[in-house]
Amino acid sequence: MIRAGAIVSLVLALAASRAAPAFPASDYPNYPVQFIITFPPGGPGDTTIRLIHPALQNHLGGPIELVNRPGGGGAAGFTYVAKAKADGYTILSTMSPPLTVGTALRDLGFSLDDFQYLGAYAFDDTAIVSRPDPRWKSFDEMLAYARANPGKLSYGSAGQGTNSFFTMELLKLARGLDVAHVPFGGSGPAKNAILGGHVQVGAISLSTMIPVMKSGDVIGLVISGDKRNPAVPDVPTMAEKGVAEASLSTVMELYAPAKTPKPVVDRLAEALAASMKNPDAIAAFEKAGLEVFHTSPDVSRQQAEREYEVVLAAAKKLGLVK
Repeated sequence: MIRAGAIVSLVLALAASRAAPAFPASDYPNYPVQFIITFPPGGPGDTTIRLIHPALQNHLGGPIELVNRPGGGGAAGFTYVAKAKADGYTILSTMSPPLTVGTALRDLGFSLDDFQYLGAYAFDDTAIVSRPDPRWKSFDEMLAYARANPGKLSYGSAGQGTNSFFTMELLKLARGLDVAHVPFGGSGPAKNAILGGHVQVGAISLSTMIPVMKSGDVIGLVISGDKRNPAVPDVPTMAEKGVAEASLSTVMELYAPAKTPKPVVDRLAEALAASMKNPDAIAAFEKAGLEVFHTSPDVSRQQAEREYEVVLAAAKKLGLVK
């Protein structure tokens, strides 16, 4: 006869076995890994991971499926992965702002502690751009027009809570500008809005705009970062223009759900590190105006914590916290 206590122990043991991955970590991955991209096609959050996709698959030793899941300025993808099974088969491929900037501005239902950091791999400047406009030909002239014509201009960004949004809002506050914000669902849609004349100014990732800047369809007014970008050497930096406090750039990173097993995290981090040494990936990044920027999981976590604290302090000071 089986005692009641033994039955309870048996049930708990069976539940634990079902909750645990049905494969040893050494066999990971034994079926396709989904990389959730938090923005639609056309922006750096999408294009950067596609540039290293072949190398990542090779070094991970299994297929990787790229799945776009945009919405909420990147928050939808973060929420989806935060709630996903922590088995290494649902990975977040995104830019840091929804996590570090978005959560500093408002409650999004997730936090820095809901994710395991796998490492950063790319860096992108934020650019303030416009179509060629007879009212201005430079950053200083655009600022002068905006000050003289409050409420007459609107700017588009990749979405509320993104670095592009926060960069322009800080610039507005630093220079006392009244420019309306029009959020879009990513850098791709924001780029189309700028080209279509739906907004007069854009705050958007530089890599997204380089082709149309070189073609002359868009003019670069200023970029973030502490040095000029070789792809557009004539465009000044915000530091040069005396608004370094509004200079926010974007880091591309990979995340897993917080409780993902360490051997799986290590495997993913090692695959990313190896991919960022791939000559083809490096060349593709440079051509796109991106900078290779690889960090370890621990360093990525530390950088996220620092950025969150800096943004939170600035948001409180500038009255942007809701």
